Amino acid sequence: MKRLKVAVVGFGVMGRNHAGVYAVLPHTDLVAVVDPSEERRAEAAQRFAVQTFPDVGAMLARLGGQLDAVSVAAPTSYHYPLTETLLKAGLHVLVEKPVATNVQHAERLVALSRRLGLTLQVGHITRFYQAVELLGKRITCPYLIEARRLTPNARIKDVGVILDLMIHDIDIVLGIVPGPITGVSVAGHVLNGDPHEDVAAAQITFQNGCIARFLASRVAPDAERTLVVAEPQQTLRVDFGKEPHTEVSVYRPIAEAQGRSEVRLDRVVVHEDNPLRRELEHFLARIRRSAPPIGTLDDDLRSLKLATQLIEQLKVQRYERGAVPVLA
Repeated sequence: MKRLKVAVVGFGVMGRNHAGVYAVLPHTDLVAVVDPSEERRAEAAQRFAVQTFPDVGAMLARLGGQLDAVSVAAPTSYHYPLTETLLKAGLHVLVEKPVATNVQHAERLVALSRRLGLTLQVGHITRFYQAVELLGKRITCPYLIEARRLTPNARIKDVGVILDLMIHDIDIVLGIVPGPITGVSVAGHVLNGDPHEDVAAAQITFQNGCIARFLASRVAPDAERTLVVAEPQQTLRVDFGKEPHTEVSVYRPIAEAQGRSEVRLDRVVVHEDNPLRRELEHFLARIRRSAPPIGTLDDDLRSLKLATQLIEQLKVQRYERGAVPVLA
């Protein structure tokens, strides 16, 4: 099997995680890290014995002909220009979600990767949770879905909570309910004084009647990552917040006893064997042409289109309400 030489652009929280996985994958050589911070570059060089560069241009000038693939884990606002540059340099790219901050840029990147015959993968890590795979196998006709993704940590500042957090659940739900959307509503608030929403609540109605509700916050007192999917014969509740495990609770109605309805509860504990590793292994397998994509670029675009539609609705609401601090 051919050894692949990879680099990581951005050495923050996610970049460190990407580098740590690449460093131990078989038939893979982590050879470079890019970050504007001298301190972070020094850390990367010490931890992984790699070459480091302050920007992508410097890396390409030195290593462009030697690299096969790059992970982009820089702030979201840099995803588009960095990914475009790397694709044009002939490199396969895994870019953290979202692929871009707007649909037009995302569509350009998709078209570019297809024209050049390069692998472009968007880092929707929840697709690689085994509990999400389990949902896909067990869910057939949901009528109500409720997703909550809350954190007290506003780590990402250059986009709002919809592109930061809610898009994870949007992507999961659109994978469960692939049909057309007939209704969208959203509300949100800016609480930290920056230009982006810190809290957002949305409701999506699908053509088949399914209703999906989303709540995302980065100013919550406690962290929560849950998904509830209701069907006529069962309700599944997924708790993603028990890492390294995901707990799936299955509620099923049983025959009424003495006029009272009863519910049978079964719990399944799913061991999540490093979803990021599974994601990066899949990316490298796609480069080697040994695996079909888990989720397509069209799926990525659909998730981004819905997320940006919600953001645009928030902007309209702020304009119509005047002083209400919904979105700057």
